[in-house]
Amino acid sequence: MDTARFNPYADFGSIITGSRFIGRERELRTIEARVFGTGGFGSIAVVGLPRIGKTSLVSEAIRRARSDATGQNIVVARADVGAFDSVDDLLRCFVEDLTGEMRSGKLCSELTQKRVSEILSKQGVDFGTVRSVFRSLRQAEIRPVCVLDEFDAGRRVFKDTPRFFHWLRELCSNPEFKAAVVIVAKRRLQDISRLTGYESNYWANVLMTLPLKPFSDEDMQKFFSELEKTGIVLGEIEQKEVLSFVGCHPYLLDAFGYHAWDHDKQGGWIDIDWVRATCGKLSQEYHQQVSEVLKDGPMLSKAIQVIVGPQWDVTEEDVAALCELGVLRDNNGRLRGFSRAFEDHLRIIGRSIDIWRLWRDTERALRDVLEHNLERRFGRGWPNALGKSRPKLKPIIEECQKLREAERRKFSIHDTEPSLLSYSYPMDLYRIMSSDWTNLGEPLLGKDKQGWSTKFNILSKVRNPLAHNRSELVADGERKQAEGICREILNRYCDHAKTEVPA
Repeated sequence: MDTARFNPYADFGSIITGSRFIGRERELRTIEARVFGTGGFGSIAVVGLPRIGKTSLVSEAIRRARSDATGQNIVVARADVGAFDSVDDLLRCFVEDLTGEMRSGKLCSELTQKRVSEILSKQGVDFGTVRSVFRSLRQAEIRPVCVLDEFDAGRRVFKDTPRFFHWLRELCSNPEFKAAVVIVAKRRLQDISRLTGYESNYWANVLMTLPLKPFSDEDMQKFFSELEKTGIVLGEIEQKEVLSFVGCHPYLLDAFGYHAWDHDKQGGWIDIDWVRATCGKLSQEYHQQVSEVLKDGPMLSKAIQVIVGPQWDVTEEDVAALCELGVLRDNNGRLRGFSRAFEDHLRIIGRSIDIWRLWRDTERALRDVLEHNLERRFGRGWPNALGKSRPKLKPIIEECQKLREAERRKFSIHDTEPSLLSYSYPMDLYRIMSSDWTNLGEPLLGKDKQGWSTKFNILSKVRNPLAHNRSELVADGERKQAEGICREILNRYCDHAKTEVPA
């Protein structure tokens, strides 16, 4: 058993390589084959949750490649994208780093040195001049490996230079000056380009995506085994409690190891209560970071729907993406979050969704389609025509007219005439639609008239407390049901708008 004087987990949160690096053997083999193979090579994007170990994985792969390289001329340049203000600065950094690597390895030819000097003497660095350096490396049979860490920051750095995505594609694929590009990102590549204002993700087709998930069961056994070597022995109950809070997440596990070692050396007892208190603090801030990343996707809503429910617009592709990112895991055929504590975090977020704003959008959609159908059925004078053909609806129409007239007098409205349906309530809308469901309800909501009666009753029950800022009166179950119904109506509205042919 290790009796080290200093905390062996003191470097948690840093880049972990060497003896402290645990598992990931499959991922390491993938990077080795793709980037450092003796034959052809390509580029790769390592994508995963914050602090999941992406940079450590790439760094360990580079360390092993350098120690095992036989007859290969590999030079590595690494840049943290977020540390740069422009694409020019980023490209200049790569040229300088590659040059330094070549000189230290005595790989830099006179021609290459001359071209590099010409580039660095210029005020600005464009892709055309940088390309000539990579062409020289290719001719000298030197393989440049360019690591773009924190690639998510590209939404700021690349915003004024969207051509960078084209340049990156060319750098990854053109045989004349090809480099092995390694992208490290928290978000999916298509999300990063979209946030940059560049909707296409065609540029990313030259990159093999390697999703990095939390530790496997085998890696977890290795972690607890290494923890025991430092003198920290956890019982089965304590291990399960650790996993329920932090899952199989490398950073959170390392942070737990640090606090556990420190607590033990100060004479503390590592029991279930201490585990809960410590892991609770560690996971709280991290869960918020994950939420921010998913929100940009936007995948946060999808994760909430899968874990908390109800589900209204989750696709199989969404579930696959969340599983790839390690947000979801398959537990005996049931989808769960990467930890129980993260599931609890999603439930809290689900309760904080502004459902009143969602309902207002839903009301507008319902009124818009219903008024269009009423005009198509009865003409512009539909209020009088509807009242005559359906006498039971006349009180609804008269009440809406009364409210509109009162508002007109109060606010001196003359120029624009608000829609009469703007003064209706959920059940008013349903009663009008159900009076002629085929023409007024079915075009938007489908054939299930009775099912929508139940749904509108739920919406009607939820609406009044929300409208009067009394959301505490709305039970969680009712809130979830109402939110799901609103989403379903809005999705139908979007589909309806695509297929509706103007009269």
